[in-house]
Amino acid sequence: MFIKVVAVGKVKERYLLTKIQEYQKLIGFDARLEVVEIRDGNRATEGEKILSILKKSQGYSFALAEEGKQFSSREFAQNIQNYNSRMVFVIGGPDGLSEKVKEYADLRFSLSRMTFTHDLARLILFEQMYRALSIIRGRKYHRD
Repeated sequence: MFIKVVAVGKVKERYLLTKIQEYQKLIGFDARLEVVEIRDGNRATEGEKILSILKKSQGYSFALAEEGKQFSSREFAQNIQNYNSRMVFVIGGPDGLSEKVKEYADLRFSLSRMTFTHDLARLILFEQMYRALSIIRGRKYHRD
């Protein structure tokens, strides 16, 4: 399994970065993980860079967007299992993703109806990826 995360900007909060790195390490036991950070600027410039990466990437693409489809943790695990060879997740910057990126993605995906900071959204995504892989592998991390 190969998972690529394309994210606008760097994680600024050290304590969140530490936790994100812990989840990245855990995910690495089950999947090859690549994180690509795009310099934040304006939404149009970011969008062109993201589209260029998406067009070169293989796999099912998930664009994180507030209007996207929401999943329970088990439903998210099922989605990961369905696309278990290659996946790309895209996290926008403070202004979100360009409409072109959202239209190009295979699925618009929402972590919540609430709005999160970029750093926190990244942490939640990685935690949910680890949780999904744990569900798929039958580990006891997730409890219903």
